[in-house]
Amino acid sequence: MKRRQMLWTLLLLLASLVYWFAHSGVEKLTFVVYGDVRTNHDVHRAIVAQILKFKPAFILCTGDLVSRGSVPEQWKTFFEIIKPIMDEKIPYIPAKGNHDIDSGTGLWAKAIERLNLKPNTGNPNYFSVQFGNLHFAILDSNSILEDDAQIRWLEREMGASKSLHKFVVFHHPLFTLIERRAASAERFRRRLQPVFNRLKICAAFTGHDHHFYLTKREGVTYITTGGGGAPLYDFDPNRSQKGDSFLKAYHFITIEVEEQSVKATVIGMNGERLKLEGKGENPFNVCSH
Repeated sequence: MKRRQMLWTLLLLLASLVYWFAHSGVEKLTFVVYGDVRTNHDVHRAIVAQILKFKPAFILCTGDLVSRGSVPEQWKTFFEIIKPIMDEKIPYIPAKGNHDIDSGTGLWAKAIERLNLKPNTGNPNYFSVQFGNLHFAILDSNSILEDDAQIRWLEREMGASKSLHKFVVFHHPLFTLIERRAASAERFRRRLQPVFNRLKICAAFTGHDHHFYLTKREGVTYITTGGGGAPLYDFDPNRSQKGDSFLKAYHFITIEVEEQSVKATVIGMNGERLKLEGKGENPFNVCSH
């Protein structure tokens, strides 16, 4: 009888350990973020080839997949370039950029369908996805300044989230090193920064500015990654704050998640780890809990 009781005790202990490991939120995976791939297709092809070497669990794009969203031929070229990604069954999840606006042709919705994405909002312009303990809200910054419904959805979705790491992905940045875009960034900042702070967002991934820029504000990490093929932009480092990093180069970003740590590395189009300007740390910490 005692031996049977000991056996049951050991079995119950083993079951408890299995349950704990299954629900402990431990994650170990790599994903990729990049954006603004609309021109210079040779650069985009080179970046896709390098991305595949990292065997990412999924890929996020910060928008501007094409130059004119209403032109079917441009979407055809885009899908030809990312075909190696789709062949590997790697989820490809884009935010809608200003160049992706399709003027009522429905080409954006068709692209989302072709990427095998099924938006949980029923709206191809904004939705959320989860990978384990990672929760991503994909937003449409083309309309969000006037779209109260999208903001309310974001607050419900991320406010109720139990995920350890919460991210937002959209096109237009809240912080910019480009003078002519300062007013636009300020409008997005006034609208979105208080929401991100309240929701305890880990990081925001954006594009639109064709370079790399990292800044941390009020506990949220803001990463601009727009070096996927569109013409690179000059910027003014004097617009940065102490501790920021930046770089004018074609690039993508690998994000490594291990348990409670999220770290990022900026990779060049030839697969090299790039040396950043400013604070200059690469890799760098995105967030930790």
